[in-house]
Amino acid sequence: MVGLAALVTEKPLAQRLKTSLDELRMQTMGTQILFGFQLQSLFQPGFDQAGTAERAADAGSLAAILISFAVLIIAPAQHRLVEPGQASRRLLKVSRRCAELALGTMAVALGCISFSITTHLHVPHSGLIAALVSALGVILWFGSGIGLARMTSIQLPEREAMDLHTRIDQMLTEARVILPGVQAMMGFQLIVVMTDAFGRLPQAFQNLHLAGLALTTLSTLLLLTPAAVHRIAFSGEDDARFHVIGTRLVGAALMPLAAGMAAETFIGTWRLFESFSASLGSAVLALFILVGAWYALPLWLRTHITKEAA
Repeated sequence: MVGLAALVTEKPLAQRLKTSLDELRMQTMGTQILFGFQLQSLFQPGFDQAGTAERAADAGSLAAILISFAVLIIAPAQHRLVEPGQASRRLLKVSRRCAELALGTMAVALGCISFSITTHLHVPHSGLIAALVSALGVILWFGSGIGLARMTSIQLPEREAMDLHTRIDQMLTEARVILPGVQAMMGFQLIVVMTDAFGRLPQAFQNLHLAGLALTTLSTLLLLTPAAVHRIAFSGEDDARFHVIGTRLVGAALMPLAAGMAAETFIGTWRLFESFSASLGSAVLALFILVGAWYALPLWLRTHITKEAA
C-alpha cells in the first residue's frame, strides 16, 4: 500500500509562492465584500434600535475585517515593490504568516458579527454563540492544518526567478481578485446614498461619503486599466514594458482604495457612536494602517534589503 507521504509532490520555490499568493487572493475578495456588507448594515432601519453592546460588536467586526484586508495585501505589495515579481524564501514566509494572521482576525470578526445579530434578535446566550463561532473558525482554519501537518526538511533556495509570463499572470490575477471586492464596496456605497439614514447625516459627512465613492471609483478604473492596455496595446502578448505598466497601475489603485476605506471608516464610526473625535481617530488609524502596510513597509524593506546586498 502506497503511503500518503509518497503521493506528495515537492514544488519549487516559485510554485510554492504562487500557490501561497493565490490563497491570499482567495481570502481577499471575501474580506472586501464582508466589509461592504457591514458598512451597509449600519444604514438599515433596524440599526437605530441597536444597543451599546451591539454597536460595540459591530465596531469590533469592522476593525477586525479592516485589519484582515490590510494584512492580506501585504505580501502582494511586497511582491511588487520589494521583489519585482520574483520569488524569495522571505516572501513565502511573509505570505504564509499574513494568511494565518488574516484568518485569526477574521475569526474574531465572525464572532463579533454573530454576537451583534443574536443580540439584535434577542437570542439567549449571545456571548456563548459568538465564542463558539470564533472557536469553530480557529479549529477549522488552524487546528485541522496543525493536525494534518507533516514534517519536512526541504531546503528551498533563498531566491528563484519567475518567468515573464508568470509575473504578468500574477499581476493580472491580483487586479482581478481585488476588483470584484472594490466594485462590491462601490455598490454598497451607492445603495447607502438612497437610505433615509444617509439623508440624516450632516452635509459635510454626506460629502465625505461621496468623496469616498469617487475614490473607490478611481480605484476601480485603475484596476481595470491593465487588462485593457494588455489587450489593446500589446495584443495580449507578454512584454516586459507591460509588466512594469501594469504593476504601477495596480500599485496606484491601492492608494485611492485606502483613502476611500478610511473615509467610510469615518462614516461608519459616526453611525456607531456619533462622536467626531472617535470617527476622526478611527479614520486616521485606518489610513495609517493601510498605507503603512501597502506602501511604507514595502518601500522600507526594499531600501533595507538593497543596502544589505550592496
